This record gives sequence, C-alpha cells and structure tokens, in this order.
Amino acid sequence: MQPATRRWLIIIVFAGAALRLFPIWFGLPYPQARPDEETALGKAVEVIDGQLNPRFFHWPSLTFYLFAMALWTARAVHGLVGDARELTFADNVLLARGVVALAGTATIVVLFQLARRVTTEGTALLAAAFLAVAILHVRESHFAMTDVLMTLLVVTSLAHLLRGVCSPDDEVIPKGATLWCAVAGLAGGLAASTKYSGAAVAASMAAAQVSWFVRSPRLALSWRAWMPSLAYGAALLAGFFVATPYAILDHELFVRDLRFDATHLSEGHGAVNLGRGWIYHLTQSLPHGVGLTVAIAAVLGVIPFARYYRRAAFVLGAFAAGFYLVIGSGYTVFFRYILPLVPLACLSAAVGVSHAGTWLASRLGGRQVVVTGALILVTAGPALVHCVWFDLLLARTDTRVLAGQWLESRLQPEDSLHDAGSNYTQLDLWRAGFHRWFYDPAANSFGDPDGRTPDWLVLHDSPVSAYASIPPGLRVLAQSEYVLVYNVRGTRGRARAAVYDLQDAFFLPFTRFTTIERPGPNISVYRRRDLPPLQFRSSH
Repeated sequence: MQPATRRWLIIIVFAGAALRLFPIWFGLPYPQARPDEETALGKAVEVIDGQLNPRFFHWPSLTFYLFAMALWTARAVHGLVGDARELTFADNVLLARGVVALAGTATIVVLFQLARRVTTEGTALLAAAFLAVAILHVRESHFAMTDVLMTLLVVTSLAHLLRGVCSPDDEVIPKGATLWCAVAGLAGGLAASTKYSGAAVAASMAAAQVSWFVRSPRLALSWRAWMPSLAYGAALLAGFFVATPYAILDHELFVRDLRFDATHLSEGHGAVNLGRGWIYHLTQSLPHGVGLTVAIAAVLGVIPFARYYRRAAFVLGAFAAGFYLVIGSGYTVFFRYILPLVPLACLSAAVGVSHAGTWLASRLGGRQVVVTGALILVTAGPALVHCVWFDLLLARTDTRVLAGQWLESRLQPEDSLHDAGSNYTQLDLWRAGFHRWFYDPAANSFGDPDGRTPDWLVLHDSPVSAYASIPPGLRVLAQSEYVLVYNVRGTRGRARAAVYDLQDAFFLPFTRFTTIERPGPNISVYRRRDLPPLQFRSSH
C-alpha cells in the first residue's frame, strides 16, 4: 500500500468512526428509542447468567453471545477497579452500541481490502469513502442490532473468497484457493449465524466454482477442483452451528421460529403494505440508503465493473442477486434488510466515478485528478452532509424523554392517565404513581360505568403513522373536554414529504431533515378542563 493511500484510508476510517460513534447515547434513558435492542440485550444478560440456550430463534444466536462477551468483560473490569455499582440498562446499551459502531467502522477497512484486490488502490479508497458516508450504514451502526454485524461478516467472506478466486498469475484455480474458500465459508457461516439472510453469501462460492469450470471445462472431472467448494460448505455449516449451537440442540423450537420468520417476511409487517421488496428496495431502500448521488454512480459503474473485472463481478453479482432474491420476495421491507448490498453498491459507485473521471478528463482536456476530484465531491458531498445532519439531530433529546420528564414530575398518585401511544412511543413513567386507563377505539370508551374520562391524555402522531397516530375519537375528545398543557414536537412543516422507513418504529427519516426538530414523535399532553389548572405550563 502506498503511503498516501494509507494516510487517506486512515482519514476515511476516522471519519467513518466519528459518524458511527456519535451519538451512540441517543434516546437514553428511554428504553424503546431503538426497538428490539432490549431483546438482544436481554438475551445477552441471560447468557451471562448461565442460560446459554436463548430459547429464541427469530434471530440466530451469535449477536447474543457477542454482546454477552462485551457485557461480561465490562462487569469484570468493574470488579477489578473495585466499582460495586451494577451496570444499568443504559450502560449495557452503550456497550452493545459501541460494539456495533466499531463493527461498522471495521467494514470500511474490509471493503477497502476487497476492492483493492479487485481494482486499484484509488478506486478502493473511493469505495471505502462512499461506505463511510452511506447513511443507512451510518444509521444502523448506532443500533445494538444484528444487521451491521452480519454485513461485516458478509463483506469479510466475500473478500476472502475473492482472494481465493482472483490470482495475479491468472491461474484457473489459484494456489491456496481451498484455504481461502474455507476462511470465506467460515465467515459466511458466522454471517448466517448473525442473521439468516447472510446464508445467501453461499451463492458467491457457487459462482466462483462455475467461473473455474467455464475457463477450463475439464476441471469438472477432477475431484481436486471441487475441494474449494467442499471446504467452503463445511466451514459455512461449522460457522453457523458453532455460533448457534441450539439450532441442533433445540431443533424443534428452531424450526418453528424459522418458519415464523419466513411467514413474516412473506406476509408483511403490521398494517403497512409497501409492496414487494423487489420493487421497494430498488426504488426506496437502496437509493436512499446510500444517497441518491452515490446510487446514480453505482448504476453507472455496473457496466465498467462487469467489463473490466469480470470474475469478481460475477462472484459478487451472484451474492447480490441471491441475497436480493431472498429479501425482496416478501412484503416485510425494512430498509435495514438491504444493508449487506450497500458496500457492493459503494464499490460499483467507486468504479463508476473512477471511469467517468478518466473519460471526462480525456474529453475535456483537463487533469484527471481534478476532474475525478470534482466528481467525488459531487457524489459523496451530499451523502456526507446528510450523515452529519442525521447525527446532529439524533443527538438532541428525544421527545419521549422530554415529555416523560415533564409529566412524571406532575403526576399525583390519585391521578388517572391514558397514554394512546404504541409499545414504542408510550412514555416511560414507571417511577410515577398514577392510575393507568385504557381506551377501546371500537366502542370509543374508557370502559368506566359512569362515563368518566381520565385526568390526563397523552397523544402521539408522526409520519410513521403505524406506530404514532391519534385515534379519531380521542382527537375529538381532547379538543372538546381537555386543555393542551404540554406539547413537544419531533417534526415541523411538511414532515410527510420526508422519506421514512415506514415499517420501522424509528422516528428519523433519510431525507428532508429540515422537517425535523428532534428524534421521536410529536407528543401532546392534555388535562381535563374541569380540573384545577396546573401551576406551571411548558412548551417545547
């Protein structure tokens, strides 16, 4: 590696790390700022406490064990320094988010190594830079979840496979191919043990085997030519079952949960029907996940990538096609499902920009470095701005935290309250004493025999309406019988024009950040008109 390349890579990695580590404390102490983190951390704590069987196979187990290792290490360090304080939920969240943020940063380096093996150092730097500012990857790297860990392992698997496929001496099957394919298979198995869709990486090995036989058909009759695939397959299975051992030991529950996941993917998530993933991911998740300018460059890069780097393009394309076929087949279309394809899109974009720079410089008569530099700024600049903007907004105090703090200090033990929010928006008021009332939208009633209504109403709304919307009956009731005493807004202006992941209970979009005040839904707190007025009122 050239010294200048090393310096630029260090800058890119540090920038990528900063975008991913700031602010991993977002949303705390609200426990549902990132839904499903409590599941991952809860299972990790159970592992530490001796329950090695997660009894939960909607996700594979590697993430639980990895988080458990991080939490156990933190507990051990606490003990060594004589700190008797128990780690809180917030401490556990920060540790797990830190692990994922570092994994996201490491993916930048691994993508550089993959791209460097296939293309030039300059193009590899571009691929790393584009991934460093890919907003979907930046966003998911803040969360104590599975997708970024799986993406790191998928890219690692592909990088090692290409090392076994692409020979500088142009050998059909390079020396050491079996070893590198085994390493790739192991990483692929660990990827599948992080998230089942990671198993699609096996399509890349099939493509590599086909490419060898196309170049030399007689190899198909030699058992030695099949050894890389056999080593890959054995290592992949070993990686999966070593990291998710109870898939065998508790196979009945494993099969049941796996069937549920397949049904959930095919039928959709909740009441939001966004169409099949094959169309939705192509038109929404991927272009907004990498940024529109990078997405355009990725499309332009497909032809030169396939033309000049055929073998690598065939291997990587096989994984991309297989993976897309799996995650696009149903109606559950979380943006994060597309995450393992983001590094490949960044690589294609890097090839596109590099070749476009060369072509434009020859046509315009300018210096190639200047023309290419201008293209890089045009392509990566908007993505970088969006990532910085996202992080700054994410660092602001969540609306659910502000509303919870305000209301908790005013609730009295004799008060009654109805919070109309979902599991992901209801205020965290467990420390306060009050009577919680429930509302039946069908009957438009709180079920009180005397027709009474609660002292307090808490209403939520957001463009992510599946998780934050106000029942019409409560809206009318609030306007007629209640007084608005507190309001904190997460959005402003034409908020619904922004692009959200509408199936995900996360309240920041990918675009139009001018419509955002802070994370969280809009929250309005009402108090019955016939009650004595509050001494203090507040608004944000």
